[in-house]
Amino acid sequence: MKIQVIPVGPLATNCYLLGDEKTGECAIIDPGAQAERKIFPALEEFGMKCTKILLTHGHFDHVMALRDVKDKTGAEICIHKNDAPMLTEEYQSTWKALAARGYRQALADRMLEDGDTVQVGNLTVRVMLTPGHTQGSCVYLCEDAMFAGDTLFCGGCGRWDLDGGDADQMYDSLRRLAALEGDFRVFPGHEEATTLEHERQTNPVMTYAMKRCK
Repeated sequence: MKIQVIPVGPLATNCYLLGDEKTGECAIIDPGAQAERKIFPALEEFGMKCTKILLTHGHFDHVMALRDVKDKTGAEICIHKNDAPMLTEEYQSTWKALAARGYRQALADRMLEDGDTVQVGNLTVRVMLTPGHTQGSCVYLCEDAMFAGDTLFCGGCGRWDLDGGDADQMYDSLRRLAALEGDFRVFPGHEEATTLEHERQTNPVMTYAMKRCK
């Protein structure tokens, strides 16, 4: 398994390449912006064929380059069914100045549900629904890697005061993540990578969520 991070766009969204070195297939996770300038050069250097596009959720800063990546690679777009409507131009236009003009929609090829798996070559990616930031926010688990989107950050979590957000759901989702067996390398939607065990011990929102259920 090979992983590369590509920070893109005005909010420094982490776009990831997840590759299976045995088959030469890879997924692009959250192509948020700058396809020509950053994502495609990184993909060429990565040396693998993109067959899947995995979206952790539908906010504009995670999908602005979606149409460009779809057109170039033909890869299957995967997003949880609850966030699939967010990929339309109609939805993205509600963000007005924030969202970015110029969004060109590319709709889901596959609508995911909690517990689904997605194959990237020989790699099996597990889908874990973690609502709170949006209703369809997902975490993707592959071997010892967790692609956490805007659910879990190093030392924090995503906002729940945006469209589709819910504080109680976020606490429930963080508690579910904390209860996973073992440790994971956590690759969040913004800022630096961390580990699940580190967050269990030090993340104030996650520790509050863990205590909240007792």
